[in-house]
Amino acid sequence: MAQVTLEQIPEVLGPAFAAGDAAAEAKARERANVERLGRMVHAISRGDFAELRAHLAPGVTYEMAAPARIPWRRHALGADQVAATIAENFGTVCEQRTEPLSLVSQGDTVMVMARETGRFAESGTAYEVVIAQQFTFDGEGRLAGFRSVVGEVGEPGREI
Repeated sequence: MAQVTLEQIPEVLGPAFAAGDAAAEAKARERANVERLGRMVHAISRGDFAELRAHLAPGVTYEMAAPARIPWRRHALGADQVAATIAENFGTVCEQRTEPLSLVSQGDTVMVMARETGRFAESGTAYEVVIAQQFTFDGEGRLAGFRSVVGEVGEPGREI
Protein backbone atom coordinates (compact mmCIF):
# COMPACT_ATOMS: atom_id res chain seq x y z
CA MET A 1 0.00 0.00 0.00
CA ALA A 2 1.28 3.49 -0.81
CA GLN A 3 1.83 6.36 1.57
CA VAL A 4 -1.16 8.65 2.02
CA THR A 5 -1.85 11.92 3.76
CA LEU A 6 -3.81 12.05 6.99
CA GLU A 7 -6.85 13.22 5.02
CA GLN A 8 -6.67 10.09 2.83
CA ILE A 9 -6.39 7.53 5.63
CA PRO A 10 -10.18 7.03 6.01
CA GLU A 11 -10.32 6.10 2.31
CA VAL A 12 -7.80 3.27 2.72
CA LEU A 13 -9.10 1.77 5.98
CA GLY A 14 -12.01 -0.11 4.37
CA PRO A 15 -9.88 -1.75 1.67
CA ALA A 16 -7.22 -2.55 4.31
CA PHE A 17 -9.90 -4.21 6.46
CA ALA A 18 -11.11 -6.36 3.57
CA ALA A 19 -7.65 -7.28 2.26
CA GLY A 20 -7.05 -11.01 2.36
CA ASP A 21 -10.35 -11.84 4.08
CA ALA A 22 -13.06 -13.27 1.85
CA ALA A 23 -15.49 -13.14 4.82
CA ALA A 24 -14.92 -9.44 5.58
CA GLU A 25 -18.34 -8.39 4.27
CA ALA A 26 -20.04 -10.59 6.89
CA LYS A 27 -18.23 -8.89 9.79
CA ALA A 28 -20.62 -5.99 10.42
CA ARG A 29 -19.43 -5.20 13.96
CA GLU A 30 -15.80 -5.13 12.94
CA ARG A 31 -16.50 -3.07 9.80
CA ALA A 32 -18.49 -0.58 11.91
CA ASN A 33 -15.48 -0.11 14.21
CA VAL A 34 -13.18 0.45 11.23
CA GLU A 35 -15.65 3.04 9.92
CA ARG A 36 -15.72 4.70 13.37
CA LEU A 37 -11.94 4.87 13.30
CA GLY A 38 -12.14 6.47 9.84
CA ARG A 39 -14.53 9.15 11.15
CA MET A 40 -12.14 9.88 14.01
CA VAL A 41 -9.16 10.24 11.65
CA HIS A 42 -11.26 12.44 9.38
CA ALA A 43 -12.05 14.74 12.33
CA ILE A 44 -8.34 14.89 13.24
CA SER A 45 -7.37 15.70 9.65
CA ARG A 46 -9.77 18.66 9.69
CA GLY A 47 -8.52 19.82 13.09
CA ASP A 48 -12.01 19.25 14.52
CA PHE A 49 -11.08 17.96 17.96
CA ALA A 50 -14.57 18.71 19.31
CA GLU A 51 -15.93 16.16 16.83
CA LEU A 52 -13.15 13.76 17.77
CA ARG A 53 -14.09 14.16 21.44
CA ALA A 54 -17.68 13.11 20.61
CA HIS A 55 -16.28 9.72 19.50
CA LEU A 56 -14.53 9.15 22.86
CA ALA A 57 -15.96 7.33 25.88
CA PRO A 58 -15.90 9.43 29.08
CA GLY A 59 -13.23 7.22 30.67
CA VAL A 60 -11.12 6.64 27.55
CA THR A 61 -7.47 5.79 28.17
CA TYR A 62 -4.52 6.76 25.98
CA GLU A 63 -1.10 5.11 26.27
CA MET A 64 1.91 5.42 23.99
CA ALA A 65 5.41 3.99 24.10
CA ALA A 66 7.81 5.97 21.90
CA PRO A 67 11.49 6.92 21.71
CA ALA A 68 12.42 9.85 23.96
CA ARG A 69 13.31 12.17 21.07
CA ILE A 70 9.74 12.05 19.76
CA PRO A 71 7.90 14.99 21.36
CA TRP A 72 4.55 13.28 21.87
CA ARG A 73 2.59 13.07 25.08
CA ARG A 74 2.43 9.48 26.26
CA HIS A 75 -0.55 9.23 28.64
CA ALA A 76 -4.01 10.71 28.98
CA LEU A 77 -7.23 9.76 30.75
CA GLY A 78 -10.76 10.92 30.02
CA ALA A 79 -12.29 12.32 26.85
CA ASP A 80 -11.19 15.94 27.36
CA GLN A 81 -7.57 15.06 28.15
CA VAL A 82 -7.32 12.46 25.37
CA ALA A 83 -8.72 14.85 22.73
CA ALA A 84 -6.30 17.57 23.91
CA THR A 85 -3.37 15.13 23.84
CA ILE A 86 -4.16 14.00 20.31
CA ALA A 87 -4.48 17.62 19.17
CA GLU A 88 -1.15 18.47 20.80
CA ASN A 89 0.64 15.45 19.32
CA PHE A 90 -0.62 16.10 15.78
CA GLY A 91 0.44 19.72 16.19
CA THR A 92 4.07 18.66 16.59
CA VAL A 93 4.34 17.18 13.08
CA CYS A 94 4.06 18.39 9.50
CA GLU A 95 4.43 16.83 6.04
CA GLN A 96 3.04 13.68 7.64
CA ARG A 97 2.57 10.70 5.30
CA THR A 98 1.34 7.30 6.42
CA GLU A 99 1.58 3.90 4.78
CA PRO A 100 -0.90 1.49 6.36
CA LEU A 101 0.80 -1.91 6.46
CA SER A 102 -1.91 -3.99 8.11
CA LEU A 103 -5.34 -3.63 9.67
CA VAL A 104 -7.13 -6.30 11.67
CA SER A 105 -10.50 -5.87 13.35
CA GLN A 106 -11.95 -8.44 15.73
CA GLY A 107 -14.89 -7.77 18.02
CA ASP A 108 -14.40 -4.36 19.64
CA THR A 109 -10.69 -4.10 18.78
CA VAL A 110 -9.04 -2.64 15.69
CA MET A 111 -5.28 -3.11 15.27
CA VAL A 112 -3.33 -1.00 12.79
CA MET A 113 0.30 -1.29 11.76
CA ALA A 114 1.72 1.57 9.71
CA ARG A 115 4.88 3.31 8.61
CA GLU A 116 4.88 7.09 8.94
CA THR A 117 7.22 9.78 7.70
CA GLY A 118 7.18 13.50 8.24
CA ARG A 119 8.93 16.37 9.97
CA PHE A 120 8.79 17.66 13.49
CA ALA A 121 7.20 21.10 13.18
CA GLU A 122 9.45 22.89 15.67
CA SER A 123 12.84 21.69 14.39
CA GLY A 124 12.07 20.66 10.80
CA THR A 125 13.87 17.38 11.50
CA ALA A 126 12.65 14.44 9.41
CA TYR A 127 11.37 11.31 11.10
CA GLU A 128 10.36 7.82 10.03
CA VAL A 129 8.57 5.48 12.41
CA VAL A 130 6.68 2.22 12.46
CA ILE A 131 3.57 2.34 14.59
CA ALA A 132 1.42 -0.44 16.05
CA GLN A 133 -1.91 0.86 17.35
CA GLN A 134 -4.76 -0.76 19.25
CA PHE A 135 -8.17 0.91 19.29
CA THR A 136 -10.80 -0.58 21.62
CA PHE A 137 -14.43 0.51 21.30
CA ASP A 138 -17.14 0.30 23.96
CA GLY A 139 -20.67 -1.09 23.50
CA GLU A 140 -21.89 2.33 22.37
CA GLY A 141 -19.32 2.61 19.58
CA ARG A 142 -17.08 5.12 21.33
CA LEU A 143 -13.32 4.76 21.67
CA ALA A 144 -12.64 3.34 25.15
CA GLY A 145 -8.93 2.69 24.85
CA PHE A 146 -5.96 3.57 22.66
CA ARG A 147 -2.52 2.01 22.86
CA SER A 148 0.38 2.72 20.54
CA VAL A 149 3.94 1.49 20.24
CA VAL A 150 6.20 3.66 18.10
CA GLY A 151 9.61 2.58 16.84
CA GLU A 152 12.07 4.70 14.88
CA VAL A 153 13.21 3.28 11.56
CA GLY A 154 16.08 5.65 11.00
CA GLU A 155 16.69 7.91 8.07
CA PRO A 156 13.55 8.68 6.00
CA GLY A 157 13.37 6.49 2.91
CA ARG A 158 15.38 3.66 4.46
CA GLU A 159 13.72 0.28 4.03
CA ILE A 160 12.34 -1.51 7.07
